[in-house]
Amino acid sequence: MNIKSFTLPLAALMLALSITTSCSNSEANGLEESLNSKKMNLKISKEELDLLIQSFPSPIETSLVIKNAGNPFNSSILIPTKNLERFVSNYDKALAMGAFGGDMGYINIYEKSFVAMDYLGAIRMLSKDLEIDQFFDFDQMISMAKNSSNADSLLQMSTESFNKMEAHFRDKGRNELSILIVLGTWLEGSYIISNLAKGKMTEEMKNRVAEQKESVEKLAGLLKKAESDPYFSKLSKSMTGLKTLYDKIKIEQIIREPEMQEINGELVFIDKSETKILAKKEDISSVIDATMNLRDELLK
Repeated sequence: MNIKSFTLPLAALMLALSITTSCSNSEANGLEESLNSKKMNLKISKEELDLLIQSFPSPIETSLVIKNAGNPFNSSILIPTKNLERFVSNYDKALAMGAFGGDMGYINIYEKSFVAMDYLGAIRMLSKDLEIDQFFDFDQMISMAKNSSNADSLLQMSTESFNKMEAHFRDKGRNELSILIVLGTWLEGSYIISNLAKGKMTEEMKNRVAEQKESVEKLAGLLKKAESDPYFSKLSKSMTGLKTLYDKIKIEQIIREPEMQEINGELVFIDKSETKILAKKEDISSVIDATMNLRDELLK
């Protein structure tokens, strides 16, 4: 399956700093906001970043994998929409924007448009704060969410909106915000997979967890390039720790010649290659726990 209609930040689907009573908290937040106002000197070209981001699985792709594995919809595992005040800086908001985009992908794939209302509201608030609300027609999207028969249209519109928003950051040289959207979208999707696997460790869900290894390696490498920024340095350490756990999981690609078959009068090439995952149950459990803890620490 190769669905790239929502580039991660297909990642994905937001308050100026408030004056706090604590001087130390105010100073720390002020420093971070100051950092956010500057373009990060990221040691990666725009072309490299474009290709890297496009290589991540989209929220739609991730959600389809979850649904096709036979998992029922579960709204309780999504990020609560009432906690937006915890996302203070632009960095926090970009991370949350990506994560809510991931939740929207999950909601849309299951066609639970009635749940989408709250998440569209959260995305609307965050997009205004990040000055990217021009990429979303929220009135029309909310109208679609009220009618379950418009689920496909809502999926398409939200996907296109997130694509334009994320591309805007890269075009403007705000690579740091683009990276955080990607991280937030991936982390939310990986959290959902991990949560479901923890509840029912089938061979299918075990493989879905293991398949996140490639994304973890890419994110760890990307964040390491931005370690000069204190915010990204902390994220880099967390992702490097998760990568260390994933290093115990081995994934082998067994390449085989494609097979030609006649289907409905047409010759079709069938890919016979295979992916073999070698992982102990305890290693899968370790990455599940680490993934869930990281998501809750950053986003819940």
